[in-house]
Amino acid sequence: MKDPIQRRIPHDLTQVIINEHWQITYWTLTLQTTQERLTRAIREVGSNTELIRTWLRDHPPLITPKPMI
Repeated sequence: MKDPIQRRIPHDLTQVIINEHWQITYWTLTLQTTQERLTRAIREVGSNTELIRTWLRDHPPLITPKPMI
């Protein structure tokens, strides 16, 4: 029996293209980031995968401190 979940992989892994939902899912899981951070990285450095990896590494997500009770 065939596996009902088929993972799609982009043809060109050197460019991050997020035009379709499956592409967003693929890249956010692969780069271990959120859609918001991925979109911002693409806006700032373009769609080159290595430039996006560098941007994500150099711009870690902000951590908001938990309120002390």
